[in-house]
Formats: sequence, structure tokens, C-alpha cells
Amino acid sequence: MQDSRNKIFSTEKPIQSGVIFQMNKNSGLTEVNYEIRILDESYLPQIMELQHLIIENLLRKDTLQPFSADFMKDHLGIKGFVLGVLSGNDLLAFRNVYFPDINDAEWNLGIDLEFPTRILNKVANLQMVCVHPSYRGNSIASIMNKHAIRIIKDMGIHDHVCATVSPYNFWNIKILLDSGFIIKKLAKKYGGKLRYIVHQDLHSPMNFESGCSQPVVLTDFIKQHEMLSNGWYGTDLNVSRKDAGRPCYENMFLTFSRQTESLNAG
Repeated sequence: MQDSRNKIFSTEKPIQSGVIFQMNKNSGLTEVNYEIRILDESYLPQIMELQHLIIENLLRKDTLQPFSADFMKDHLGIKGFVLGVLSGNDLLAFRNVYFPDINDAEWNLGIDLEFPTRILNKVANLQMVCVHPSYRGNSIASIMNKHAIRIIKDMGIHDHVCATVSPYNFWNIKILLDSGFIIKKLAKKYGGKLRYIVHQDLHSPMNFESGCSQPVVLTDFIKQHEMLSNGWYGTDLNVSRKDAGRPCYENMFLTFSRQTESLNAG
């Protein structure tokens, strides 16, 4: 296992390269060449610096669970990997992936989702995504999600990918849902912070009943909890058309759907 992981986690070749746009206050947009790579420990100081920058600029500090340097370092070895978007040696964005222990109640989200014990070792986490404010709008997080999920699949070890996301982080909710995740639970994590727990089965994606959906206001947590407890799943996030130019939590709606009966019965 160790040899195959080292091969997959090679930092020698870029996973993707291209051009993105940097937003400048005075000069508008500037083209920037970038590469996506799997990062090694030499990037830990830049990872921690970017995490600090993102947290300092959050309107709600509880929307992102900060990691210590020691815990972040765990993601840079056999416990996980970190994808980085680089321009030269400068880190523009990163996405963490983590492989939790089967008895880790904090980070093995399969426990929260009541997975059978026999498959808890098959769970991987998308942990944290940070994109420098000057490079938002380039779909970087979605691109990193795509590569992260592909790498997890290529490893052939994990069948399930989970993540948590704050109900107030509508940007990341939308990206996760568009990346194939489904909201399965609303719970308190990390010392009482409200989080959606999302899940993706890498081999058996869920299918939903056509025409059977219901919108719920993003901040109506009582109704959402009721829906999730009665066999509905969060599948999309939309903004009211009349308020699309000035979105706020009250005009955002989660779409809840029911799984098709044939698959649900099986």
C-alpha cells in the first residue's frame, strides 16, 4: 500500500496547468500561469499562511474549522494529501484530503452517518479548501475537487468520500453539491459548530425521483432537519431569481430530493 500511495502522491509532475485570472484593484484582471500539484511538507508554512488569511477575512469565523500546523502536516503524508494551485513557488489555493482512522469520532464522518463498522476504513474526507481572494472566480475549488476525487478513486482503497460544510458557507455548499456530493445530515461538530455532512459513493451514485423535490430556505434548519430525518437528501442550492443580483441567506434555497424507490429498496 505504501508503494502505491507514494506513486500516486508524486510531486514531480503537475496534475494540470494553464492560465487563470488574478483580480487587481487598480489594473483589473491579470493572466497568471498556474500548475496543480500534490504538495510536500516544504509548502506547510504557505498552507498555514493562506489558511490564516482566509480565516481573518471571513465574515463569520465559525464557517471554517482551522487546523493546527501539526494536524495540517498529517495531511501531507500517508494520512492524506494536499492539492495545491501554484504560480511559480507561490501557493494560490489548496484542497486537503484526509484518511481518518476507523475509530476517530471527530473526523471519520462515516460514524456520523451510521455506516457499518466494516466500511469505516473505506471513508476518505475532503477536509479544507482555501482559495486566495485574488483568484476567486476561476472555478479553482471545483477543479481541485475533481482531481481529488479522481486520485482517491485511483488509489482503489476508499469507496466513500465525505465532507462537512457550514450552512453559512454557501459558496462551498454549491461547489460540493456540483461535485457530486449529497447532503445527508445536519449536525453539530467541532465543539458545537453547525455543519452539513455530505457524502459521495464513488461506485454507486444515488439516483433521485424525477419531479419529486422540495425547496427549503437555507437558514430554515428546523425544516431541513425534519426533511433529512424523513428520507430526503439535499441535492442542490439555488438563489431566488428576483434576488440573484444581491444574494443573501434568506433568498437561497436548498433543494431536497427523494431517492428512487428501486434503489432505496435494494
